[in-house]
Amino acid sequence: MLRLNPYTELAYHSKACKPGCCFVAISGLQTDGHQYISEAVRNGAKTVVVEREVDVPRGVAKIVVEDSRDALARLSAFHFNEPTRELTLVGVTGTNGKTTVTSLLSHIAKQAGLSSGLLGTLHTPSGRTTPESYDLQKIFRNMAAGGATHAFMEVTSHALQLKRVTGCHFNGAVFTNLSRDHLDFHENMENYFSQKARLFRQHLVVSEKKNLWAVINADDPYGRTLAGDLPARVWLFSQKGGAEISLQGAAAAWEGLKLEVKTPQGTVSLHSPLKGRFQVNNLLAAVAASLAMEFPMEAITAGIASFSGVPGRMEAVPNGRKNKIVVDYAHTPAALENVLEALRELNPERIITVFGCGGDRDRGKRPQMGKIASQKSDILVVTSDNPRSEDPQKILNEILGGVQPGTEKYAVADRRAAIARALDLAKEGDCVLIAGKGHETYQEIAGEKRLFDDREVVREILDRGPRTKDQGPGTRD
Repeated sequence: MLRLNPYTELAYHSKACKPGCCFVAISGLQTDGHQYISEAVRNGAKTVVVEREVDVPRGVAKIVVEDSRDALARLSAFHFNEPTRELTLVGVTGTNGKTTVTSLLSHIAKQAGLSSGLLGTLHTPSGRTTPESYDLQKIFRNMAAGGATHAFMEVTSHALQLKRVTGCHFNGAVFTNLSRDHLDFHENMENYFSQKARLFRQHLVVSEKKNLWAVINADDPYGRTLAGDLPARVWLFSQKGGAEISLQGAAAAWEGLKLEVKTPQGTVSLHSPLKGRFQVNNLLAAVAASLAMEFPMEAITAGIASFSGVPGRMEAVPNGRKNKIVVDYAHTPAALENVLEALRELNPERIITVFGCGGDRDRGKRPQMGKIASQKSDILVVTSDNPRSEDPQKILNEILGGVQPGTEKYAVADRRAAIARALDLAKEGDCVLIAGKGHETYQEIAGEKRLFDDREVVREILDRGPRTKDQGPGTRD
């Protein structure tokens, strides 16, 4: 029987190996850890876990496994003494809304007098929404050691497919919605959904915890498919009615949302500072998950009333002008449509939209987003997002291919100049939406990350004052 040598540390990066370490060679999206086994051994690894036969020096144990990512996840959970057994762990998945829902739940838990940890787009040092399994288990161990009782975690489709959450013991899971995204990785919507569904159909199945629950959006066709035959107590939420958590009425204003929501505990009135009707689903999901965890209704209503939102999600940029400037992370067709419809409901004079699409990602959504933006906006400024290794102008041209004829549109590849153009065009009562990057503080161009924060750029431009007409870069079509 093959056994690991006794080891004191676990690593999946060769440079992190120390004397006596166990190195797990995983095949990454860009590099293959098997190429770095020699370096891992030089740095002190005494055991290597691999997916294929490799030569190792005498005295180094070699374990060949079918899936080294799966092995890393299970070894990591064991190495940190399975910290998720000590936490109430909630996973939130879906295309849009994960960050808001997890942040809402953490805030409500605080109102209930509980200590919680938060993992996701805004709360991981690695930059990944869901960290690699070793890093994830280490974070959970630190949470538990710090006294946290609950952990709320964004779970991406990449993380599910790449086994990052294997070894986690979930108490519950939330499905927000599913729309086009990441098809450069998953190829089609069926594959994308099947990975999202693994959180419910596989990870809840293997969880050894009691009273498992799932919160699912009943208005989403993928959600309705998912709700059938789950090994958990299913809580459905809906804006259309007929679910345990159902919207009875809603009013939207620049100041926030007012909702009437039917729950098993009766109809409750909720007041939220969140802007935009698309946030209703996020609020309903948070109510359902909170009730599934038996949080007091007083904590739920107080938490919703005092939660002002997360950075870069319908974030208003204060200014001395008589118009609205909003920064939002919307970078998918559905998210962009939701934000624009929400802004239209707030009755601005005009909506001027600045957005682009990321390079080295799903090209199919570019004309779709161009079409949506042109249909839902009065003026469109198409620009760069994170072009990465692609030619920015090529991306702009593909977006413009979907823009509807007759749209007042500008193509300005430089994002700073594009934002300046939109602000110059804005008149009293208009709303300028700057979409796609939200909370991000960088722009990735030609493989280089450069400091860039839409909110800071807006402030700098406003402080500088309006440009003269002959300064404006870009082309008018």
